[in-house]
Amino acid sequence: MANESNTNNSEIKEFFVAHGSKVIAALVVIMVIVVGVVQFRDYRKAAAAEQAELLGPGMTLLYANQNDSAFVEFESKINSGKLSGVALAKAALYAGNIKFQAGDFDAAAVFFQKSLDNAGSVALVRSAAMHGLASVKIEKADYSAAAGLLEKYISEFAKRTGDQEDRFQKDEPVDEVPMVADAMWKLTLVYDQLGAADKAKQTAERILTVYGDNQAYADKARKFLNI
Repeated sequence: MANESNTNNSEIKEFFVAHGSKVIAALVVIMVIVVGVVQFRDYRKAAAAEQAELLGPGMTLLYANQNDSAFVEFESKINSGKLSGVALAKAALYAGNIKFQAGDFDAAAVFFQKSLDNAGSVALVRSAAMHGLASVKIEKADYSAAAGLLEKYISEFAKRTGDQEDRFQKDEPVDEVPMVADAMWKLTLVYDQLGAADKAKQTAERILTVYGDNQAYADKARKFLNI
């Protein structure tokens, strides 16, 4: 990264190691809740109430923070063969997140992959599963695999351009999901871990260009770039 001091580089790496897990877990939880609320309505509208009802008990336990019981419920429904499509993807996403929070990253990866395989084109579910898989790879220090997943995430869901004129005219495209800036920040840190200084710098600069209006991530990018 350009003009980056050894001290600042150390601080960034320490932040990643010390706080990465908690930050990632919290973001996946947010995505799970959003998916649960939005997609439950969609299921009812799509005359798939039976599938939604199968998820209901597990969701109730999840929202009550009874994670162990919620996992048992979701795993049972997954193994029953009664769930399919996006409902199956949601159940697997919930189960994967519970395992992730518990530190069982191998199990989490299995469920996140099942979610991704069944999410179809539903962006909120698909993106959350992809984010979950990338998070597992980061926790297991498989930074190359994490980079691939985050690159795919950004390629698929990032639509904002950073064009100021379009933004002023309200013509700038909107990202398909709300976590793209976070994915870019994680990718910046992953590139740094891989020793890909140019890519890390370019990604941090892209955050400033496209998400300069997001103070939290803009500040992180500026610190990374030492500006």
